[in-house]
Amino acid sequence: MDVFAPQIQPGEAFTVYHTSPTLSSLCKPVVLWTQQDVCKWLKKHCPHNYLTYVEAFSHHAITGRALLRLNGEKLERMGIIQETLRQEVLQQVLQLQVREEVRNLQLLSRGNSTNSLGGKFNLTVH
Repeated sequence: MDVFAPQIQPGEAFTVYHTSPTLSSLCKPVVLWTQQDVCKWLKKHCPHNYLTYVEAFSHHAITGRALLRLNGEKLERMGIIQETLRQEVLQQVLQLQVREEVRNLQLLSRGNSTNSLGGKFNLTVH
């Protein structure tokens, strides 16, 4: 364990991005995740069938943006034929979507109430 790494508590929100490679995928918005970030997420959240998933996800170059848009039909087209495996991934993706929405709301709330974002981010609602 790196003694200089900050301790992260569940539910803790960040107003700045950390540059530590071990924390990058925790702090970076999912839509900015690389294929490697997605593979790390798969390893952590779908460890029992990781090799099956990582092969399909790598072959189809799934990034964070694509991960958030997955559904059962897309997973089946990617070669994940077994229904239980698709459901496992979809359940984890849904949890990720919820966590990302909560994170976005926390950032918006902090930005509006304390201006902690320092004006560096321009948020546009479409």
